[in-house]
Amino acid sequence: MPTKRAWKDIQCTPDHKGPGVYRIRLVDSKGSPPKIPRFLDKDKEGILQIGSSGNVRERLKRFRGAADGKEYPHSAGKRLALVKKLNPFKKTYEEFKIEYHFRRLEHERRAKEEEDKLLKCYFRKFGEAPPLNNSLPGRDLK
Repeated sequence: MPTKRAWKDIQCTPDHKGPGVYRIRLVDSKGSPPKIPRFLDKDKEGILQIGSSGNVRERLKRFRGAADGKEYPHSAGKRLALVKKLNPFKKTYEEFKIEYHFRRLEHERRAKEEEDKLLKCYFRKFGEAPPLNNSLPGRDLK
């Protein structure tokens, strides 16, 4: 579990250009995440997306660009840009910001395995994937 200091503002570019797994969350001006209602429980960490990449630096750069409405190839970022246009989101989360946390891993394959594991744990707890994830990987929760 990342410490409060381990989370970084999405505007800060990570120095890691290699593989890793990452989480993206929403926080208020004091750094506290909102409790996001999910199917089985409220997500008290404010997680918006769980992902992995062979190049964490580039992947988070693409998320940030897509979330800002630019033509970057990141489906979760594009989804967030669309949601940010909705009036209820603007009113409710006007003072909120986006943060990320990542963990370096040795290989892209290992990063993907860790992403799958984190998504399945999230699903077991909340009954659905994080709001910006397309789907749960695999067909079972092994």
